[in-house]
Amino acid sequence: MIKVGHELTDSEIAARYDAFQGELSMRAYFYPAVARFIGNVTNQVVLDAGCGSGQLLEAIHQRNPTAKLMGFEVSSANVNAARRRLGSNADIRLGNLVSDVPFDPACADVLVITEVLEHLKDPLTALRNARALVKPSGAIFITVPNGSAWLPLSLLAEKLAPRFKPLRGFLPHEHPLRTVQPIDTVLTYAEIRQLLRDAGLQVERVACRETLPYIAEFFYKFAPKVNILPLWEPTDALLSRIGL
Repeated sequence: MIKVGHELTDSEIAARYDAFQGELSMRAYFYPAVARFIGNVTNQVVLDAGCGSGQLLEAIHQRNPTAKLMGFEVSSANVNAARRRLGSNADIRLGNLVSDVPFDPACADVLVITEVLEHLKDPLTALRNARALVKPSGAIFITVPNGSAWLPLSLLAEKLAPRFKPLRGFLPHEHPLRTVQPIDTVLTYAEIRQLLRDAGLQVERVACRETLPYIAEFFYKFAPKVNILPLWEPTDALLSRIGL
């Protein structure tokens, strides 16, 4: 487990996220892909813990316009951005999943935690708090970067990247030599699964995105006009089905 920024206070972390002014986000295809994985949530209460500026809630609303949407976020700039994006379609509040949960227990049919656990000092407490937010019949959908997906090239890159900056493209985005986030953690696949077990969660479905991510990074950096999704999405679907 490789960490950066874990010595910062919560207020320092929130202030540094505010500096992004709600502009820190994943690539545009990511949110519709997660919404498809979540599936049909018609007339259900969907709570996004760490909702950023609201892109995922927007994608869920487009697929399920009758779902009741809620979200919270540590950055006030992100809260404001999400409120502007979603308007009356969602209840967006300031808070965090570790020490300041702004919604009542058992309030959600579906809880979503996307690209959040790697930015927390205490992801285990966050997952335990997440369980309390979901109804007994509900489900939690989690996305988290898989540091193991960058192996074995990341092992070599970690040794050489301090001197040869181009090799940083072979490191996980969360690595201290690469991240732009105030707090970040490189979690291996085994560490992710252990976190879920320690929180008392049972994994029902798994899907991968951007397998062989350093190849995708090559296209993003050196051939940004090339659309690699027609190649990548079938590859991701195949490897998800066979458990890799």
